[in-house]
Amino acid sequence: METGEDSNLEEKRAGAQAEAPVTEMRNRRYSVEENDFLPRSIEAETWPEDKKDPKKGFTGYVRFIWPYVLFIAFVFFGSLVAGYISAPDFPSMADTLRESFSSRFEPLLAMNPFYIMLAIFLNNAFVSLLFLMLGLALGVLPVLFIAFNGYLVGVIAYLVAQERGLLFILLALLPHGILELPMVFLAAGIGLRLGHQVFSALIGRHTQIKREIKDGLMFYFHWILPLLFIAAVIEAFITPLILSFV
Repeated sequence: METGEDSNLEEKRAGAQAEAPVTEMRNRRYSVEENDFLPRSIEAETWPEDKKDPKKGFTGYVRFIWPYVLFIAFVFFGSLVAGYISAPDFPSMADTLRESFSSRFEPLLAMNPFYIMLAIFLNNAFVSLLFLMLGLALGVLPVLFIAFNGYLVGVIAYLVAQERGLLFILLALLPHGILELPMVFLAAGIGLRLGHQVFSALIGRHTQIKREIKDGLMFYFHWILPLLFIAAVIEAFITPLILSFV
């Protein structure tokens, strides 16, 4: 024979079992609502797992780092315009930069086109890798190097334009620059991204720096390096051919 206490105990158990699904659904709802308040920057810390193979995802990886690449491109072209505009105001500085530029590259022009191509490729490959890895120093060095190179190109472009005209400048830079500049920007953008991650780690945010370095290097070797080689071939063999008609 059941007592009153046993009857009450059974009713409590039945009520708990009936309420369990409702409680679980409520907890799930709260979990979703709480996740909605998590900062989106945490989700963006890493490249999505389903797109993290740089060998297969050129556009995916570019979309992942595009804000950094856009900033690098802005720095370069801003510095280029500044160099072009300021060159006539500082003629002694412009002449010094031109002499330095000429002394560096004139011996190269006397070489066989194949060796010119190889030298251009190795130089650009080394500089791009340097931009990428030096980004670990909080991303400062890639930005400074890009700014300096943009300013130098602007000064040289002004001096050459005074002698040969703007058309000559465009034909001398565009054929290979269409490939070369974006690859350099990508390498520097990866470096800037790595610097951002180092800074985030220093202030206590969750990052995956080792994986980001690995992804960046894979992208460099599978995409940036081959396209820099194609750009060097164009610069050594096709650009001089185009300029011979000017």
